[in-house]
Amino acid sequence: MSLFTVVPENFFSILASKNREVYSEALLVLFDALQSDEMAIKKADYVRTLREKYRDLIMHLDFESEGEEETSLITSETLPTKAAFVVRRLEECGWIDIEIDPDTLEEYIALPSYAISFLTLLNELVRDDETEYVSLVHSTYTELKMEDEVRDEFMYTSLLRAFENTKKLRTELVTLGHSIRIFQNRLGRIFSTNKILSDYFDIYKTRISDKYYHPLKTFDSVAKFKRPIIQILQGWLYDEDAREQLVNQSLLWSRKKDAKHAEQDIIYQINYICDMFETLSSMIASIDEKHQDYTKATASKILYLNHADKTIKGHLDNIFKIYAEYIITDKSIRPILNAMQDSVVMSTQGYVTPDSVTLPIVRRYREAGEPLRIVDFDAASEMLMQGFLDETRNIFNDARVWDFMEMSFGDDSEINVKEIPLPDYDAFILLILATLKTNDEQCFYTVEKLEGQVHSYGFSLPNLLFKRKELEA
Repeated sequence: MSLFTVVPENFFSILASKNREVYSEALLVLFDALQSDEMAIKKADYVRTLREKYRDLIMHLDFESEGEEETSLITSETLPTKAAFVVRRLEECGWIDIEIDPDTLEEYIALPSYAISFLTLLNELVRDDETEYVSLVHSTYTELKMEDEVRDEFMYTSLLRAFENTKKLRTELVTLGHSIRIFQNRLGRIFSTNKILSDYFDIYKTRISDKYYHPLKTFDSVAKFKRPIIQILQGWLYDEDAREQLVNQSLLWSRKKDAKHAEQDIIYQINYICDMFETLSSMIASIDEKHQDYTKATASKILYLNHADKTIKGHLDNIFKIYAEYIITDKSIRPILNAMQDSVVMSTQGYVTPDSVTLPIVRRYREAGEPLRIVDFDAASEMLMQGFLDETRNIFNDARVWDFMEMSFGDDSEINVKEIPLPDYDAFILLILATLKTNDEQCFYTVEKLEGQVHSYGFSLPNLLFKRKELEA
């Protein structure tokens, strides 16, 4: 089925228009109204909410960008007129329908099913930080275990939920893997230490690592619940009474299936769940590797950007860094090339021999040899970067990080980040690595993120509280 056999052809036009900010906020208000009054959304209440919450935004609505046909219908540009125009455009594009109560003649907003689906998606995109992690592995195990003990008339519904949860879990793992790759790819286009720290701590750690990656490694672990889930389902599969009970319940749920097809469908669902949980372990291992690579790359990039080398190699590093930044941002590199050309002085060289001071004077010049091959900038940059990483890879090892934190804690059981001394960049990098290694088995402390930021030794840092684990136990 084609998408536009379900939604109107101009359904997405409001999100591509010049007034898309107005329409997007109007759609989010519509979603909020849907949550409050699911069955009866009054048009008058909706228009009034738009006028009260987004007065300034609606007043900036540009009628000219909506086309001549729409502009000719506008008689004034007051707030009520523009708010009513927004609602009319939502109706024209198929986001809403307007129905009239025959008894009271009150206008109500009705939402098609496809519009509700898109509104839910828009709300999840813009309010992603407000959503909580939904436990899929633990809830699947809990429901299957409870149903395995009683084996009542809800066995088939429990199997269906386990099947859907498994498909959703696989999708979330794939999304998590791609999200880490996006951040790692973005790291190569960032040349500011503050921007790297902001991307990691404010975005990646908060929205990706703490929200999805950490639960999958702790309380919602696939490794912990995989074997019990598989054992329960295989017990149902090889138990004839349980399989017959599932087939009978399936026939009640879907009357179009016969017993043979129902049994085949049940076997397929059980095998899919068991096979998928066996496969998910390798997916999580791949995600672990990507997470570690991104963490190490972040620390290495910060080291590289803060490396103040005044030698020829250091100057070349700066040249390649600026060159890469210009290439990524599509800036012209002509000024760089002109400056390099002006700074290079070309001259002809000769030499003096004993024959040069006697008559006749003989002048000899160096014979033209084979010119040196010009090294490709990309290869040279990669060579310099690899050499730098090889030199600094073992400087900040785990033992040094633990020693740094032991020295920072001293005899205290907890310490705020602003109390940790940061006299140089080495201490700053050790603090970053200490924050990232809280999931390591050897780590003897936990990190709690508090509100706001603190300033210490010239650095702007997230407000973190470090606690020894024996204190929490």
